[in-house]
Amino acid sequence: MGLLEDLGNESNFKAARRSWCSVCLLLTTVGKDEAKALTERMNDKHVANTALSRVLKANGHEISDGTLSRHRRGECQGVA
Repeated sequence: MGLLEDLGNESNFKAARRSWCSVCLLLTTVGKDEAKALTERMNDKHVANTALSRVLKANGHEISDGTLSRHRRGECQGVA
């Protein structure tokens, strides 16, 4: 098959299997109030991923700004 045929073949573009990220897992393990506060901060477009990551790391949760970014964009199973 050529490129054109491969691009037209839907079986080549099955949805990627997304997995739970560490943010999803954290939200299921912290208390209700903490989960709510973290969710509110993540929903605030003015809060940077780096700031969130810094606060989480200071409290023993090693979550990178990249992971937070992917979670906030909805690229993990838990937020779909």
